[in-house]
Amino acid sequence: MTIRTALVALLFALTTTAALADWDGMWAGNWGKSDAEGVQIIMVGNSVTAIFWHGDYLTDDMHSTVSPDGNVLTITWTDGGATLTRDGANKAKFQIHSTAGSSEGEVTLEK
Repeated sequence: MTIRTALVALLFALTTTAALADWDGMWAGNWGKSDAEGVQIIMVGNSVTAIFWHGDYLTDDMHSTVSPDGNVLTITWTDGGATLTRDGANKAKFQIHSTAGSSEGEVTLEK
């Protein structure tokens, strides 16, 4: 492998990782039940700005962190938190839980 080929490969890998690391945009989905309840997460870069859940937007102060590889987004607020794990560039598995640790289940969100 030539130095030029190695540099191009490295640049491609870094660009792809950087693109996946940014959670910017609106992510949405529903629980898939007959009385489906929607979930919407609005991100600016890697910062959460709004979460719609249980028919309303959360009003708590929310904080978000991204794993070093950019594949896991963790959001916390006063009464709970959520984890989004990437399943490709535009899909993520969403798990929401209370501070007591109980889980609401898992749903796929799409960007």
